[in-house]
Amino acid sequence: MATPRDLHKLACLEPLGLQLLVARRVLPGAAPSAPRVPVVWRSEAAAPALADAPVATEAVSTTDPAAASPSFAPSAPAKRAPTAVPAPTPRSVAAPAVTFSVVAIVAGGCLWLQPVKGPELPAEQLQLIRPMAFAHTMRRGGEREAAPVATRFDWPLHTNRQLDLGEEAAAAALTGFVLRQLRDKGCHCLVLLGAHAGQYLLQPELDTVPTVRLPDSAEMIAEPALKRDAWLALAALEF
Repeated sequence: MATPRDLHKLACLEPLGLQLLVARRVLPGAAPSAPRVPVVWRSEAAAPALADAPVATEAVSTTDPAAASPSFAPSAPAKRAPTAVPAPTPRSVAAPAVTFSVVAIVAGGCLWLQPVKGPELPAEQLQLIRPMAFAHTMRRGGEREAAPVATRFDWPLHTNRQLDLGEEAAAAALTGFVLRQLRDKGCHCLVLLGAHAGQYLLQPELDTVPTVRLPDSAEMIAEPALKRDAWLALAALEF
């Protein structure tokens, strides 16, 4: 290691273009160099103060360096707030479907409505309606008519559940059917057979049509005494 003296020599020789050569080992016959120990001079007044001064101890931190140092670990990605999904628009719920069938019979200048549960109106019920209508016609001075023709109305008209098949739609459809029959067949009155014959009719649409309600034809067959009451109600019908 170069001493301060050697460094001073080097600083003086470099401007002259000379190199300072230093032996890497002791040359034969050369006197050994005495090591220079630097001497620190201090006054006697300062010596006791330095001797009595307490030795400052280095504060040892008990804190974990890893905990004290800022963490450079990659932070977890911030959670994105869930996107609000709009609530689905509630779909309109169609009214429950109703099912019924009605037979319309043109006889005696009237339109007779008879509910039917089977595929067709039983023959005995049709045979009962025919003489009642004939007697009503003859009483009013009319002529004998041909055999009445029955027209069936079934609800629902289709099976498309996306359309309204409830009571309101059924009433509108049946009322329209009755009004067309009254107009096209030249009928002047409406005869409802049974308690449920006019259940789905819109009465305000038929206020101008003379209407009478009679017992169901099946009930009159089962209880003949009901025919007299039916005849009296039919005779009171004016049109």
